[in-house]
Amino acid sequence: MAPKKRKAVRAPFDDGDGHRATNKRIRNRASPSAFVKIYEILTVDQKATVVTMELDSMLDIKCFYLHSGLIKWLTSLYDPSSHEFVIPGRGRIPLDDRSAFRTLGLPIGSEEVFYSVDSDAEASLGPTLFPDDVSTPFFSRVCELLMDMTASDDKFKQLYLMFLVSIILRPTTRNRVSNRVYRVMANIDNVTNLNWCKFVVDEHHNALSEGKFNKGCLFHLQLLYVDSLDTSGLDIDLPEGRYAVNIWSAENIDKVLAADLNQDGTYGKLGLKPEFGVNHSLFGGAEGFDRWFNTNSHPACPNQE
Repeated sequence: MAPKKRKAVRAPFDDGDGHRATNKRIRNRASPSAFVKIYEILTVDQKATVVTMELDSMLDIKCFYLHSGLIKWLTSLYDPSSHEFVIPGRGRIPLDDRSAFRTLGLPIGSEEVFYSVDSDAEASLGPTLFPDDVSTPFFSRVCELLMDMTASDDKFKQLYLMFLVSIILRPTTRNRVSNRVYRVMANIDNVTNLNWCKFVVDEHHNALSEGKFNKGCLFHLQLLYVDSLDTSGLDIDLPEGRYAVNIWSAENIDKVLAADLNQDGTYGKLGLKPEFGVNHSLFGGAEGFDRWFNTNSHPACPNQE
C-alpha cells in the first residue's frame, strides 16, 4: 500500500508561532475541534478500524464549539434526585445512558468503564507509546503522533482512544492526556463491551450534584438539549442521521438557540419534543400553559413570558 499523502494541517493546539490557538466561541479547553483535525486525515484503514471499535459516530462531528450561556443555564436546572434537567414550564430531559447513546452514539455495552490509575498498565504501555516523553504528554504531542501514523494497529487504537477520552468524553483540567485511561487501553479489544454512554453520564451527574457546572463532556449536554427541542415550526433542515452528533451543525445550533432565547438572556422559549414536554393541550395550548404557570408557580420560578 502506498503511503498516504499528508495534508498541510497544522496541529490544532498551535497557532503557527508556537502559541496555543484560541477560539472565542469555545469555552472549554478540550474542544472537539482538535478531534476533527485528526479524523480529517485518517486513512481508509484507520477509519475502518475506528468502525470496528464502534466509535464511528466520532468520525463525523458536525459542530465543535460550545455556547457557554446555554451550558451555564442548562446545568443550573439539573435535578440530581431524578437525573433530569427540569426546564421550567416545558418538561424534563433525562440524563442517562440511553440519552447519551441518542446524542453521541457511543458503545453501550454491559461492562463498566474503569477509569482509574493503573500503574502496571501505565508502566507497560507508556514507554511503547511515548518512548521520548512522559506517559501523560501534552495534547499537541498525541495529536502529532496520530497525524503522522499510517498504521491501524493496536497502537493506533490506543492513542485514538486516549485522545478521544481526554479531549471529548472526559476532558482533563489541564492540557495533557489522562493516565486513567491506560487500564482500558491495556485491553483495547474490549472497548465495544464497555458502557461509554454511562461513563459520560456518570461524570455529569457527579459533577452537577456537587455544583461543578463546567466539568465533563459539555459538548454532550449542548447536543442533548438542542436535540430535545421541538423544531417543527422552524425553518431548519436537518440531515438524516442516527445520532445528534452527526446531525446538528454549528449553523443549525445557532439558529435554533436564537429561536429558543428569552428576552432576559435565558433559554427555554421553545417547547420540547412530545416525549420530554408538558402536554400543553390540557391548558389550551402553549400560551395558555404559560399563563397558568406564571399565575400558579412559586415567585422564584423563571417567568416564561
